[in-house]
Amino acid sequence: MSIDSLNYCWPADFPEDVPKSSDVIPAEGRVYRLVRTIPPTGIDFQRHRDEKPDYVYYTKDIPMSYGVSFWSKLSRIRNVEKNYPAPEQFGRWQTVCGNLCPELGVIPAVIQNNGHVTLWVQEGAEPHKHIKDEVEE
Repeated sequence: MSIDSLNYCWPADFPEDVPKSSDVIPAEGRVYRLVRTIPPTGIDFQRHRDEKPDYVYYTKDIPMSYGVSFWSKLSRIRNVEKNYPAPEQFGRWQTVCGNLCPELGVIPAVIQNNGHVTLWVQEGAEPHKHIKDEVEE
C-alpha cells in the first residue's frame, strides 16, 4: 500500500512539508511504548512537542517532533527505562505493545539503528486503541 493510495489528513499544526519531506511509508510493524496506565489512553500517545511545549528543537529534529515515538524492540525500551529510573521520569510507567497500521499514519521508510520509530499520526487516528497490550516483565 503506498502513501498515495491513502488519503491522509494531517493535523492543522503540521508544517506544510511534514511528513511529506521525509522518506515515509504507511505505518506497519510491531512497536512498544511506555504508558502511564493500562489500558492506555490518548494522553499516553502525545507528541513530544505537546508534552514539553517549551522544549527547543534543533532544526533537523523539528519534523520528528510532530510524531509520536515508539520502539521496534522490547530491549530498546527497557534501556530507556534504565536510563530514566526516577519515578517522575518513567519509574512508574508500564510497557505496551501492538501493531501499527496504515490508517494511523506514516513512519520513516528506514527504522533507526537504535530501534526508534516515529509515527506521524493522521487527524482523528487513535494509536492507544492499537498499541494497548500490556507487556509483562
